[in-house]
Amino acid sequence: MGLLKFALVGNYKDYYKKLKELSKTNGKSPRLMFIDTAICTVLLGSGLQDYLNYKFYEKSFKERKTYVTIGYMAKAYKTLAGVEYADFISNKVNFHKNYSKFTKRECISPNDDYEKFEKFLEKHEFFIEKPLNGLGGSNVKKIETKDVTSHKKFYESLSKENKFIEEFILQDEIWGSLSPNSTNTIRIMTTTVGDTVKIIFAGARIGSGKTIADNFHSGGQGVLVDLEKGTLIGNGIDKNLNESEKSITGIKFDGFKIPYWEDTKKMVKEAAQVNTNIHIIGWDVAISKKGPLIIEGNRGPGFDLVQVLLKKGTKYMLEDLKKEIKNQDKK
Repeated sequence: MGLLKFALVGNYKDYYKKLKELSKTNGKSPRLMFIDTAICTVLLGSGLQDYLNYKFYEKSFKERKTYVTIGYMAKAYKTLAGVEYADFISNKVNFHKNYSKFTKRECISPNDDYEKFEKFLEKHEFFIEKPLNGLGGSNVKKIETKDVTSHKKFYESLSKENKFIEEFILQDEIWGSLSPNSTNTIRIMTTTVGDTVKIIFAGARIGSGKTIADNFHSGGQGVLVDLEKGTLIGNGIDKNLNESEKSITGIKFDGFKIPYWEDTKKMVKEAAQVNTNIHIIGWDVAISKKGPLIIEGNRGPGFDLVQVLLKKGTKYMLEDLKKEIKNQDKK
């Protein structure tokens, strides 16, 4: 990507404003940081947000090379999480069908008949509305059934707006105490090569309480998880890299024990074996009153949460996976 193309991609005017604000604290020229961003884009395939998320402005080129940038990730996922499996896992209705053992909740798609839709509304006081394909927790709504004034119009809108609805998750009280008004989740990243499944990362996403979504990109905070102990580590970090010791309810993150942790790890490892052609998946796990369940699986998950929480580049994770696949193919 050349410098001209770089200038045309993304909201670079807004980005430059962010660099000007950043310069007030780090003392660096916003113009030089903008040029540096462009160089990183050309040489490392990084995006505007990569430069800010990973604080490239204070890192050496050697350090920057250790990061999974958006460009590097796109190339790697062509072989590690091929687009031919997108419909299998990324379409949320298909995901419910293919991973029903792990989603553990009812959903209604635009393809379901009206009678089934009516029965769903009769059973549930609340439900969640989502786009069939979506990222970042956007356009996710919690709806009270009694507020649906015209069932027929709402049913018809599912097809028109490419949406579906699913059963509302009743959150475990201990887990929900961190932010009761959001569905708090854990992003668990697995790799699969043949019969071998590994968990390579876990990070909790705790909601701000302003929306039902907990997402790192929707006002929530990320907190690192100890894979062995199932406890939260350190502070919560939001997308602007602000840190806090406690959740919005005043509960300290560090040392907080995640309920059902061993069951959670067992569940995602089993789910990863449903389609072993997808070598890396980011699972979004909720902790319900009845135990863990999977909200969705992300084919080719992003690495921003991973690298922000670990505060280092994790390109080695994908490089190791490539080597493991190569060795498997030789057998």
